[in-house]
Amino acid sequence: MGTKRVAVITGANGGLGYAIACRLLDSIPSSVPLTIVITARHLRKAVETISRLRAYAKGRDLLTFDYVLLDLTSVSSINEVSNQLLSRYTHIDYLFCNAGGGDFTGIDWPGAFVEILSGPLNALTHPHFKVERCGRISRDSLGWVFQMNVFANYFLMKQISTLLSGGGRVILISSIESRIAHEFNPEDIQLTHSDQPYVDSKKSLELLHTAIAKRWADELGVLIYITHPGICHTSIMAEYLNFLTTFGMLCLFYIARWIGSPWHVVSPYNGALAPVWAAVNAVPEADPVEGVTYASASDRLGRCYVKRTDDVTDEDRKNAAILLEELDKLVQDSLERVRLESS
Repeated sequence: MGTKRVAVITGANGGLGYAIACRLLDSIPSSVPLTIVITARHLRKAVETISRLRAYAKGRDLLTFDYVLLDLTSVSSINEVSNQLLSRYTHIDYLFCNAGGGDFTGIDWPGAFVEILSGPLNALTHPHFKVERCGRISRDSLGWVFQMNVFANYFLMKQISTLLSGGGRVILISSIESRIAHEFNPEDIQLTHSDQPYVDSKKSLELLHTAIAKRWADELGVLIYITHPGICHTSIMAEYLNFLTTFGMLCLFYIARWIGSPWHVVSPYNGALAPVWAAVNAVPEADPVEGVTYASASDRLGRCYVKRTDDVTDEDRKNAAILLEELDKLVQDSLERVRLESS
């Protein structure tokens, strides 16, 4: 019997998060005691997810589940979840920072049609036709998308760093769409003036990784990997698609894969390969945490593998330092906000 392991997966109630939980169950031997802590915004979703995972792992005796209710757009919620984890556990082996979202308002269908006809592979890999709302602010007076996708992850990591220290692994999940992000703007760190805050937030998440990966590894013994799931079918744009457009999208994904795209892994389970591999199988001596993104990829026949990309520049490192300074200030401001609310 192996040493008990504890994994926390944010946003595990569907899509990539649920697939990460399933792939984790398939990657860790059943002889190893394992606790999976899922986060969800609502109790019903948490209970349903645990029920589904129990059925998936039927017959696995050394498996337990736990949940916490987490709202990434509320610093009070993040702080409360941190306190719950600190009170329940002495160590966390894996933290998958999967939850997040975008403030999408629709799809520019004429633009999508033109873009796909002009360059189908590029359009299906780096689409510009998803329409995002600009300027949404959270209840904490932060950029809404920035808070969900960047700040909330850092705040949670900081709050439970003692549980991660000495061997814990944090898996940050970016997106291949970060390749079309705007240049980092120190005057708009919270992305409230960006017309594509979701895309830009994923680039900011990569900058955060650049800023802290080596420091946390050296000072805390925490390995932080940045990964992305390739391109797979999730529910992030589901409200703007119907049966026919969803079917058409999946057909285009398979076509893109067949004509040579390594990124169209199609299913969330395939997309979960790189995040789970980084948590369970990556070897620090051979798989460095700094300056590398590990992505889920696939060959033409759908055989998946982890693809490594090295694309951190000196400019990225400079911008990463600026971002980290702002994030540390926001952490202090948030802790003060929580203190005042509880007094």
